[in-house]
Amino acid sequence: MKDPSPVDGPARPHILLISRTELTDVTQRALDAAGARVTYLRDPNDRDIRKALDEEMDAVVVMSDDDHVSLRIALVVEGVRPGVRLIVTVYDRDVAAQLERAVGNVRVMSMPDIVAPTLAGPCFDDRLLSVSRTPEGFAGVEGGDDGPRLVSIEPYCRSPAQRLLVNLGSVLRPFELSARTLLAGMLGFLLILVLDTVAMVIVLDQSLVDGFYAATKTIVTVGPNSLIEDGPGWFKVFSALVMLAALGFTAIFTAGVVNRLLEPRLVAIAGRGSFPRRDHVVVVGLGQVGLRLCILLRELGVPVVAIERDPEGDYVARAKQHGVPVVIGQGGSRFLLGRLSLERARALAAVTSDEIENIAIVVGALGVREDLPTLLRAGGGDVVNETRSLFSIGVVRDVRRIGGTMLAAAALGLQAREAFLHEQVVYLIGPDGRIEAFDGDVRMTRGMGRDP
Repeated sequence: MKDPSPVDGPARPHILLISRTELTDVTQRALDAAGARVTYLRDPNDRDIRKALDEEMDAVVVMSDDDHVSLRIALVVEGVRPGVRLIVTVYDRDVAAQLERAVGNVRVMSMPDIVAPTLAGPCFDDRLLSVSRTPEGFAGVEGGDDGPRLVSIEPYCRSPAQRLLVNLGSVLRPFELSARTLLAGMLGFLLILVLDTVAMVIVLDQSLVDGFYAATKTIVTVGPNSLIEDGPGWFKVFSALVMLAALGFTAIFTAGVVNRLLEPRLVAIAGRGSFPRRDHVVVVGLGQVGLRLCILLRELGVPVVAIERDPEGDYVARAKQHGVPVVIGQGGSRFLLGRLSLERARALAAVTSDEIENIAIVVGALGVREDLPTLLRAGGGDVVNETRSLFSIGVVRDVRRIGGTMLAAAALGLQAREAFLHEQVVYLIGPDGRIEAFDGDVRMTRGMGRDP
């Protein structure tokens, strides 16, 4: 029988858990399974914290959905018990940097950063369990007979030709109406210019340069081409029609420019922020987790588009700063899903904070394309299990269990840098790339190393 104590000897680590988030129960269960003694405070005031810290603590875990609350409590703990090991959840990286400068023995973590790699793995390729940052770059985590292992992601990467098709599709099939209007006007104008130049060269026997010059003058109505007056009648009719068509396409192009200038632009016509049409990942739900997932996929070289129902959402502007195209709408809408080129997409990830909504989104996407690889963010609820018993809903990631276990491991002093879930077991990835299971016996994770 295993000794429930996580360390050699009778001592049990004493952890102070200050939290009121969805990760509280999962983190506490992981600490209990590891044999730790947990003191839990919910919404404490400064007096409660000081009283709890009268006892000797091996670590203090502060979890809050509000970065400012996490920062305040962390500073109170540091003031009462300087040097105690602190694990604090903070989303904003600027706030995290300030906290790390102010407090020496602190490890700042965030739920989105913890779970984004394990969400990105199946989006990158459905054979991967997760992705991992290494000193040499990114690596994949792949299952095997001997357990999960790190592998090169190069075999899973797309070829340069495939990436070129992605870029061409983004330019030739823009998503927004204003972009399509602008592109239609520009392409129509260029087509008319080419046709008129070729006609000048063939019919009026002009050089290519003279033909291009004369065609441009005529189309932009700077001045007529006197040679046309002596040309055949049918060519005069052709030239008149060209000028009328050019006038129409110029109006269309101008309307597109005006719309692009006046309307909010969440999708670019070309470049990093353009709407991908092939080999892309559709991320539905632009919250903290969704934005981190989009950014990580972009770092992996995967085209991505985010779907968000709230145009005033906190992370819509941040996504634009990172070059992530955003489409406003309901992620479960069959009409919207039909416009997202799912037939050529790499995967769809439903990562809203609502488990039921994520299921509805995946069901709707599978209705558009039955073989679409899908990933669903869940919290280990019975609804997901019941849904999976009825039909396949793709890859399901219990983000609460992954995040809570990672926070518990940090509280116990383990130097794990990443975590992922495989076959109902949470695995930790150490600084040296070693992968160990966290199954309640912390000695099983001795390869992680421990914080002093």
